[in-house]
Amino acid sequence: MKYRIGLLAAGSVLLVSAALAQQDAGEIEEVVVTARKQEERIQDVPLTITAFTAAEITERGLSDVMDISQFTPGFSFEKLNRYGVQGGGSRPVIRGQSQILGGANASIFVDGVLYNDSVLSFPFDIVERVEVIKGPQAALFGRATFAGAINLITKTGTNEPENKLSLRVAEHEEGEINFLSRGPIAEDTAFYMAHVRYYTYGGFYRNTLDNQLVGDEESINVNLSLELRPSDTFTARLNLGYGKDDDGAAAVTLQDRTYNNCFLEIARQYYCGEVAELDSTEQNLELFGDSIGLDKKAWRASAQLEWDLGGLTVRSNTGYFNADVLYGYDVDITSNSTALGGTFNRIAVSDRREWSTELLINTDLESATRLLGGVYLYQSRRDFREDRLNGRTVDQGEARTDNWAVFGSVARDFSDTVTGTLELRYASDKIGNDNPGARATLPLIENTFKSWSPRVTLDWKYADDRMIYGTVAVGNKPGFINANPLLDPSLRFAEEEDSWNVEVGTKNTLNDGRTTLNVAVYFIDWTKQQLTTTGLLSDGRPVSYVTNAGETEAKGLELEVAHIFNEQLTAGLGYALNDASFVEFDEFREQAVFTGGDPSVAGNQTPNASKHMANVFARYEWPVGANTAYIRMDYSYASRKYAQIFNHAHSGDQNLINLKLGLDVDQWELGLFVRNLTDDRTPTTVIRFVDFKNILPRGDSARTSGFVRAFQYPMADPRQIGFTATYVF
Repeated sequence: MKYRIGLLAAGSVLLVSAALAQQDAGEIEEVVVTARKQEERIQDVPLTITAFTAAEITERGLSDVMDISQFTPGFSFEKLNRYGVQGGGSRPVIRGQSQILGGANASIFVDGVLYNDSVLSFPFDIVERVEVIKGPQAALFGRATFAGAINLITKTGTNEPENKLSLRVAEHEEGEINFLSRGPIAEDTAFYMAHVRYYTYGGFYRNTLDNQLVGDEESINVNLSLELRPSDTFTARLNLGYGKDDDGAAAVTLQDRTYNNCFLEIARQYYCGEVAELDSTEQNLELFGDSIGLDKKAWRASAQLEWDLGGLTVRSNTGYFNADVLYGYDVDITSNSTALGGTFNRIAVSDRREWSTELLINTDLESATRLLGGVYLYQSRRDFREDRLNGRTVDQGEARTDNWAVFGSVARDFSDTVTGTLELRYASDKIGNDNPGARATLPLIENTFKSWSPRVTLDWKYADDRMIYGTVAVGNKPGFINANPLLDPSLRFAEEEDSWNVEVGTKNTLNDGRTTLNVAVYFIDWTKQQLTTTGLLSDGRPVSYVTNAGETEAKGLELEVAHIFNEQLTAGLGYALNDASFVEFDEFREQAVFTGGDPSVAGNQTPNASKHMANVFARYEWPVGANTAYIRMDYSYASRKYAQIFNHAHSGDQNLINLKLGLDVDQWELGLFVRNLTDDRTPTTVIRFVDFKNILPRGDSARTSGFVRAFQYPMADPRQIGFTATYVF
């Protein structure tokens, strides 16, 4: 690890030193972002932001948010399967602020509308830009942005007609075809964008019980956009999207209790160290018939309206999302499901409906004092139940969220170089669960959480294209309801979380635009972190639920540097230190057993988050007659992720190398790529689990439960060689 950090440091010095040399080269592309609800150059925004343009997404071969996370310092993403993790939602982790169950600490938005569902099959061919904004963003983005926000901005129509047909074919029966068309309906006043996609993947790993492949995927997507500009003062954009996923059994596996190598004398046992990289799974797929895997249909719609009233601009953004999901899965991932009477063969059935609307008013962006004000409404309803193949159904009722907020900001230029900004949001979140089927034991339960989320920023442009900034922000995350009707009522609620965040950074564009150097350091004081712990139901079965840790601190450094050496060579690197650890947290059930009585996990790293992350890229291009060829290398590193707060079992370090050889020929773009060149099989996450196949007898003084620890994790994507072709006409 020290070697890698030293190599990155040396690389940074070389890149910055190279900036001092005068070269005949172009400038690094200027990226415009909307991280503060207005269009700004990314180098002018006093926040830590990593942005990917459509051209970069295509060239790198980034196909989903998981790929984005591998090349973004300080951002990681769980990829258990496309159903989501423990309930159909995605789990972005920014700056080590992780969780295992419960609501996400960072959220994904599409065109500024919350996308509160698994996003792994969202078609990136329609994405114009991805912005990863680090640090609490509640002041402007609202709920569920405790650690940051990821905003996907989709493509719109233009006056220049464009039709693009793209194809990707790769090993393991992977294929994807996209057709995108956009252009004017009436020049300058009406524009359209239309897109269709078909994607399929055959899988790589096999199920040992029937030799079938697992991890197969199939998706169909249709997207439409209409933009109207009937006058110079009014713009309307309407978006509609449909997606259908039909996936097989997830490529997840179980490291059973026979691997356990520590704490063997206690009832549950444990595993310490890097989990084994298994190459198969054991699932009773034949029990499900056609119900195995994911069957998901999702709709999204949004409308953005904007009025220019001279000195004022009024904007509204309204969105709706609906997803119907059936997900059949073998919970225990063993051949023992039949012996257990179908208890662990389940079909999760969910229906998620949510809508939001936001109204913004801001003053002239060119004035010395700039004001912004807004109101926000959000409602979410999600019905969820599990139909078990033994005939039993566990209905967890309807999860309900009602949120409203008022917010605003004032920015003041104190001089030509110094600007101060104050942002503030007041929000009310009513979180509830309504379970009519269990009214006798579990009536409607709900709680209301109210919060203030301020952020103060001061930035100083001490030279042309160079800035130093500092921010202080308060983050808040509403409480959580453990809705399992079989859970003890005393464990029903987890309290809301709070954090104080301090960040100091600098952004620099050097060498006539050929070098960018951005650095930030931060400190987070985080209280009442929502994490999982375990207990037993009255019949002795284990159960996980969300509880609060005492206090956690996160401190870190983030670095991004890129440089154009000459007309042929561009390179860059990124690094993040995310040192997030518990300061005060007592876990009496297991930690006290591990230590012989001490329940404290103080000093341990937060689970499911890498302490060190790094990425490097290099691109070299050359002429081939009248055409252009290039070769590109992308490398990413992520240090181990711990399965739980005890810091015993972990994923190991991940090293990924992607290569691509490309050729631009007139209207064609051709590419040959290799993903995961070294065939690194490190899992993206590890989940503490139970071995239901190897149940041990109870009865002696040490063994009060027959369930012994095992560890579940997704099997990583193997090395893959493929070909891409794009035709633009």
